[in-house]
Amino acid sequence: MREPAKPFGRLLAPFNGQQTLGNSRFFWACWLIIVVALVLLPFIGTRYQVITASNFIISAILALSLCLIWGFCGILSLGQAAFYCIGGYAYGIVAMNLIERHGNTNVAILAGIAAPALFAAVVGALMFFSRLKGVYVAILMLVTSLLLGLFMRQTADPSYTMGAAYLGGMNGLSPATANDPQLPSIILGFGEAVAEFDGRGASFYWLVLGIGIAVYLALRWVVNSSFGYVLVAVREDPERAETFGYDVRLVQLGAFCLSAAIAGLAGTLYTAWGTYIHPDGFSVGANILVVIWVAVGGRKDLTAVIVATMVLSWLSIELATWGEISLLMLGFILVGAMLAAPEGAFIALGTGIGRLRARLRGVGRKAPAVYGVQELKP
Repeated sequence: MREPAKPFGRLLAPFNGQQTLGNSRFFWACWLIIVVALVLLPFIGTRYQVITASNFIISAILALSLCLIWGFCGILSLGQAAFYCIGGYAYGIVAMNLIERHGNTNVAILAGIAAPALFAAVVGALMFFSRLKGVYVAILMLVTSLLLGLFMRQTADPSYTMGAAYLGGMNGLSPATANDPQLPSIILGFGEAVAEFDGRGASFYWLVLGIGIAVYLALRWVVNSSFGYVLVAVREDPERAETFGYDVRLVQLGAFCLSAAIAGLAGTLYTAWGTYIHPDGFSVGANILVVIWVAVGGRKDLTAVIVATMVLSWLSIELATWGEISLLMLGFILVGAMLAAPEGAFIALGTGIGRLRARLRGVGRKAPAVYGVQELKP
């Protein structure tokens, strides 16, 4: 395997490995060019494009959370959007109650990450320590999400208030009274030294982009670490992993909670982006959409999942102008992509690019297959 050239080889070493596609100098050069282009987007794009791009990146963070547990740990969750909404509601409720007292949303952001992680710890412990697996986990998570959504839809009664926050049923989270603060965007800092990131501005876009890059790199480090190899071992053969002394249930629970925390972070950013959160996020469609992003991209690679999420999100907006036929067209595209490339359309695309580069260099068919590295075996 070709390592990135020094002095960047040691810097990038923790993010490279057999669990991720794209470890070569070519890949990281392309990655850097794309990051620079994204950073410059507010200077060359319209305000609408910047706002939309912020939402796309938030969706990519949510997709990465499912990629971690499904692609690397073998746990298909059909309730990932539930963690997303729990994080959004937790952020909104805490922010509305503390914004006037603290003048920032620091605690609210932590609540948006911690609440879904704690919920996942409870639900995950019940599932994994009772030896549930496969389709039963997927169904249980979908049912859990639907039950949460059903409850939140019934919170239109004025008694459903938590301090300054009113749950609001289908109207979404709102102030309990006219004198209570509105749901704020992100405000970071302490005392007078605070910075506000308006969800409709470039500063919020740069914040979301930075968080998205950090999450991506952190997950590359995790899956290429010793813990990442344990995750893959549990995915491939949990019984054999257990014979080697690993507590499969704890490994699954740890990955499940980490995934929920990342999904909660995405939900926090979404709520701050639109200063709005409502129960529709708990629905079947919202949960299945995340699965589609990951499946079409390729659940065993983080980069492919990000690209697929961004492309499919953009495609959904473009097809929306076609009216009712847009959903049918999107469905045909998704089904065709999954039939043509069961392991992921964007993994297949990356593999083709790598093989073409190898042929152009005259290396031969045994050369690295994806972005200059070996193709991962399914």
